[in-house]
Amino acid sequence: MGVFKIFSTLTALLFFSVHTRAQTEGIRVEISKLRNSNGHVLISLYRDGNGYPDDPEKAIRKARISIKNNTAWVVFTGLPAGEYAIAILHDENDDQKMNKTMLGLPNEGYGFSNNVMGTFGPPAFSRASFAYAAKNITVVDIKTRY
Repeated sequence: MGVFKIFSTLTALLFFSVHTRAQTEGIRVEISKLRNSNGHVLISLYRDGNGYPDDPEKAIRKARISIKNNTAWVVFTGLPAGEYAIAILHDENDDQKMNKTMLGLPNEGYGFSNNVMGTFGPPAFSRASFAYAAKNITVVDIKTRY
């Protein structure tokens, strides 16, 4: 029984150190104000404005994350320093696209870094962008809008 306790303790310490290391560098995206836990949140991370926000294929990182208690989060690691912006979509029906009303207005939740909004369409990269210094942790809180 003593060997099992030692192994369990070492495993727990290893997990803690790996988890802690992952949390000390990267961009941590925290999404709040989701109206439910249906579907997933689609996140696109853009660097230097390339493709932002309409071309997720040009995003340097993308993630599809689960929702728990109307919140979601992800950490992007191994990124070079630079200017970044994030666009998110609460894909409630998991069809991998933004559903719109008959008037062309978003029917699912969305958001952008810095919680900025555009006047007629998405905000400019310059308004949504933030600086990331490599080997640091940057936390980006995005409040979902419907």
